[in-house]
Amino acid sequence: MADPGSGGGVATLPGSASVLLRDAFAGPDRAARVLGVFPAAIYLADSADGAVVAVCTHDAIRLPNAVVVAARTDRSPFPAFAGGGEARIGAGGLTVGGLRVDPVRWWTPPHPPAVSDDADVRRAGRDALRAALRGVAGGLSSSARVELAELARHAADFDRAGAAGLRPSVRADPARSGADGLDRAGATALRLIGLGPGLTPSGDDALCGFLLALRHLDPGPNGARRAAALGERIAAYAPGRTTDLSAALLGHAGRGHGCPQLVDLIGAVGRNTDVLPCLRRLLTVGHTSGADLAIGVLAGADAAEHPYPASASANCPHPNQLYPIPPYPEGRSAREQRA
Repeated sequence: MADPGSGGGVATLPGSASVLLRDAFAGPDRAARVLGVFPAAIYLADSADGAVVAVCTHDAIRLPNAVVVAARTDRSPFPAFAGGGEARIGAGGLTVGGLRVDPVRWWTPPHPPAVSDDADVRRAGRDALRAALRGVAGGLSSSARVELAELARHAADFDRAGAAGLRPSVRADPARSGADGLDRAGATALRLIGLGPGLTPSGDDALCGFLLALRHLDPGPNGARRAAALGERIAAYAPGRTTDLSAALLGHAGRGHGCPQLVDLIGAVGRNTDVLPCLRRLLTVGHTSGADLAIGVLAGADAAEHPYPASASANCPHPNQLYPIPPYPEGRSAREQRA
């Protein structure tokens, strides 16, 4: 590797890339936009289609759109090599400033193992998560937790109506959505997108957890259909309302992909095994992201149950009983930061 202080040459690192990035690397060489450079990761947006690519160290959180390099965060080359300079992607690799990364192998984002066919087992896993989350404070405000509870109810409603009759996405004015459950769920999700500070706001983290849990904790086909339909609508709403990275992760969640810690927790809930250890691992993700993802999983587990659980409905007027009170006021939302 070249010396970043020498002023010459490009440092080249081999990487292991997500299969979700094959098209990005296979395309022609083109400009990219640097979203952020940190010791653990670099985030780029493809100028051609806006797709976001994460380049991360091997001990960082492995996002589904990541290229992993063989470097530790505490000895990261990213700030020295990638700070400043242009970025490009395609033709089999990417460059950021004085750093080039070439994928030499590929990995597939994980999916949760098959959940139990026994509804009582899944309910027990959900209740174990609810109990474990008591005393865990995320970044969601009280009003956001109310919206999340509403989202779970609406997602359960449009399952009862049947997926075949769902109307097309109302994109121009989602606040004037029609009466069916998907429209109501989409309008409620819209109010969560971009809520909270940071690269991945708390509202977005909760939605990611919700979408993955809704897809995977319903063993029938309706869970996947509901998650896909709602995920498409959220993906349409997200650009311009949240950060580029968070919008990309919402899209991946709608298609069933998330970080390993999130996937492991959903699998644990679906089989009622190791819920607490998996939750502890997820809570290490970010400052409040892990807690907000877990709260979203709980809401998604409620929505996946048929019918919507009476225990959740009874607590909806007082969602703090379901979701912990944050220890600090909610910060500026991503949509406010972008204004």
